[in-house]
Amino acid sequence: MRLASVKDIPQIAALRMDMLSEVAEHLPPELPGAIEQYLYAHIPDGSCLCALMEEDGRIVAKAMACMGVSMPDENNLSGKYAILASVYTLPQYRGQGRMSRLLKELLKQAKEHGAYEVYAAPEKKAVPMYERLGFERADDQMIIKL
Repeated sequence: MRLASVKDIPQIAALRMDMLSEVAEHLPPELPGAIEQYLYAHIPDGSCLCALMEEDGRIVAKAMACMGVSMPDENNLSGKYAILASVYTLPQYRGQGRMSRLLKELLKQAKEHGAYEVYAAPEKKAVPMYERLGFERADDQMIIKL
């Protein structure tokens, strides 16, 4: 388990396309380039944290925390937060606890980068895992305070 670097971006982008192809009917041909452009801009500057799990030299799971800042309030004086995105495990590696371990590490990293809250919009089948990690339901999303 580790955080991604620039050298991982082509593989991360390919895995994101795999994930999106499982849930979307149509993917625009420009999407792979747009994903890579985003990753090249935001992984180096730390505004996108991407945690990876590898087995036998291959990335088998990934999750991203896109960092942001909103208006500070009484609970979050910095206004820093993160949104989980692109949470994905290759089909043959699912159901074995990898993503839970990966998300624990990503939450730790988000906290170290100053995030006070982390938001997620998991698929229905993943909600129990998020609840085990400490997320609470809030309307159509889930949230955890770090």
